[in-house]
Amino acid sequence: MLYHRYSRILFKQISDYKTVYNPLKVNEIIRYKFYDNYEAITYFIKYLRKREINARSEPKSYYKVKRKSPRGTFMRNEAPNTYDFFTFHFYEWWKRKKDNFYEYIENETYQKYVKFGPNLAAALFIIQMDGKVRFKNHDEWINKSKKDEIFKLLNKDNANYILEELDLNGYPIRYEHLHFIFNLYYLKSLSLRGCKSVNDWYLDKLSAEYPMLEKLDVSECKNVTERGIEALYRMPNLKTLIVTNFYGSAAFDLTCFMLEDVNPYLTCQIQQSKYKHLPST
Repeated sequence: MLYHRYSRILFKQISDYKTVYNPLKVNEIIRYKFYDNYEAITYFIKYLRKREINARSEPKSYYKVKRKSPRGTFMRNEAPNTYDFFTFHFYEWWKRKKDNFYEYIENETYQKYVKFGPNLAAALFIIQMDGKVRFKNHDEWINKSKKDEIFKLLNKDNANYILEELDLNGYPIRYEHLHFIFNLYYLKSLSLRGCKSVNDWYLDKLSAEYPMLEKLDVSECKNVTERGIEALYRMPNLKTLIVTNFYGSAAFDLTCFMLEDVNPYLTCQIQQSKYKHLPST
């Protein structure tokens, strides 16, 4: 007999979907009146504050559950992946193994700092991954070389440390681990400059997470196109956007101009790449 897959929806899944992925309830966000209306922005921030109270619980990834073959079957009846060992694509298999190992290291590193709260957890994780951070009422940046400052973060009151600026320093953060730098509602500057993993999906997910963000740097990110920039209209306080037009696309420049037209307080700094790139199909 063939082994049939089946799926079911649990009440817990439905509740998780409603709490975690509840869409924003802000109307007319595209129009000028939203940026000039203090009550609209206040409502937007209050909505995100409610999400801050309820700790984010990522839904279980049911697609990663290993399904066993029927009894008496020696070989599994699913189509093999390119990174499976028995397909003899040893390069893909080894690449997959290393990727899973790095993913495990990142997750374990972040879990050690979760108890300190979202601000310190994100800061310590980024510092551990060779990035740098700056807290509110602090003038100096903290990186991996300043071990004394890192030691103070672990021994003082956590409420006094609020992240204002975050620089990943080109670290290729995973899409699945973006929630490591979420719940930072007072963050004003985020630099993803040179992060090779950042693409349009990243910008779409980040656009609804930082209500106080004023500066976003996604320059030197080859996978960022005009499609991802379109999602940044959801950031009401964004004042500076730094991007790189790798492919010399007129649609890219036009999207930046339209974004400035939507948000009158925004200034887009469009940089040109040193080398010409062919658009990906």
